[in-house]
Amino acid sequence: MLRFANAKAADLDTINALIATAIGTWPVSARLKRLAALPLRYNWADFQDFEMVLCYKAATEIGVAIWQPDAPMQVSDSNQAILLHGLYVAPDAQGQGVGRGLLEELAKRALMRKQDTLYVRAERFAVGFFRRVGGRQLAAHEGPQGGEQAYPHRFLMSVEAKRQSFK
Repeated sequence: MLRFANAKAADLDTINALIATAIGTWPVSARLKRLAALPLRYNWADFQDFEMVLCYKAATEIGVAIWQPDAPMQVSDSNQAILLHGLYVAPDAQGQGVGRGLLEELAKRALMRKQDTLYVRAERFAVGFFRRVGGRQLAAHEGPQGGEQAYPHRFLMSVEAKRQSFK
């Protein structure tokens, strides 16, 4: 059974260790993994902009989701999206529903805030995961941060659909 809790500054070492081990599974060169690890670390100041949700199995931290629920982006005239900044799962817990569980937890939290959409900028190798969990990949010109210089792997995910799909 998975359990979720808001992270605190005291959890930063655990969060950054989870991120580093997750990066270790990326299908990229060792050099790129090393270079990516530093800018993807979080510190105490990040709690001003982001909420971090830890996922536990028993007493072990096996995943973390970092999102920015207090700064929604306009998607269309009728809805806004909340940025999912990062989703990391410990290597030995991958493929066991932890990422899906974290997304379901964020969906519940977003609905409580009356938000209906998550916005994701995914790494190339995570595209398949976000498609499998119901994300709609955006064309370069679509959605928030669209345009000529748009991040190449962007998704919108309906929070209500996500919550319903996990019932």
